[in-house]
Amino acid sequence: MKIRRRTLLSLAGTLLQPISVVHSHAPDTDTAGPQQVVVKLFGAGLGSLDSYGTGVLVTAEGHVLTVASHLVSAGFLTAVTSDGKRYAAETVATEPSLDAALLKLKADPSDQFPCIDLKSSLDPEPGTPVLAWSNMFRVAAGNEPVSVVHGVIAASVPLEAVQGKWKFPLQSRVWLIDAITNNSGAAGGLLTDASGTPVGLIGREIRHAISGTWVNYAVPLTTLRPAVEAMLEGRKLANSQPQRNEPALSARELTARFGLALMPAVLERTPAWVDAVIPGSAAAVAGIRRGDLIVLIGDAVITSESDARRRLAEYRPGQKIAVTLSRDEQLLELSLMVTAPTTDNR
Repeated sequence: MKIRRRTLLSLAGTLLQPISVVHSHAPDTDTAGPQQVVVKLFGAGLGSLDSYGTGVLVTAEGHVLTVASHLVSAGFLTAVTSDGKRYAAETVATEPSLDAALLKLKADPSDQFPCIDLKSSLDPEPGTPVLAWSNMFRVAAGNEPVSVVHGVIAASVPLEAVQGKWKFPLQSRVWLIDAITNNSGAAGGLLTDASGTPVGLIGREIRHAISGTWVNYAVPLTTLRPAVEAMLEGRKLANSQPQRNEPALSARELTARFGLALMPAVLERTPAWVDAVIPGSAAAVAGIRRGDLIVLIGDAVITSESDARRRLAEYRPGQKIAVTLSRDEQLLELSLMVTAPTTDNR
């Protein structure tokens, strides 16, 4: 079946007109529109992973909502606002059950940014015309306007999707969109209705778990709002879904099989920092060093040390694992051989 593309650049007519439903506390920006609240994100890409994405300003202090992709796990990220200004960005928190991440621009405390008002977001019905605003295909790198795709909300459904061999963690209902938003760089963009009212966050490039077809979807902002509020307040989302009950290597098994020790889980989601590597072990042979941050194991984005132990438990002796690390603000892809566990249990 031939898919008809309905892609528009935002240089046309009414799409550039300001809208009053996008909220801003910044001076002289009372009529800020979607173009002003969407930011371009640039980080590190590797292999088939893009080095760019999109985010949406959700506070006047510079907090940005986006998807919890590899960009926010790499440890260094740059955000470019609509006026072309560049800011370093840090990850404040993530919510895996919603595939959401909250970033903070490293700006002067006196800086104020145009932002959407999550309290004004709508929950439209299927059949509603929508506009998808994002930096698809890295069309914009500075103060150029981001791209716009128009379509309709086709359905509201639970999402069963995969990314490579990785089962997608998103557990909420999503909107399927009759528009091609499954593009490089579009993830984390803003979905609005035809008048510009914010309604959703554009999802990632993923395939349906059964059919294998690409999925164009967005997570409703009404669903994301409690998660954003929780992340801003530094607390766990009250109805956050529990981790999947998957087998994981214990710390001792991890050391016995790979010669690798990770930083102990002192926080609820302690990053997968390498704490020690045994000389001559599989980890040492692969080139892993103390202080490295594990970002990917195979195709799976690693969000915590427990996540890393679960992913490594999926492999058997004799297999090679592609492990992507963040080291000195660079991404490195190494090949880690799975060996039989040692018998030394000291």
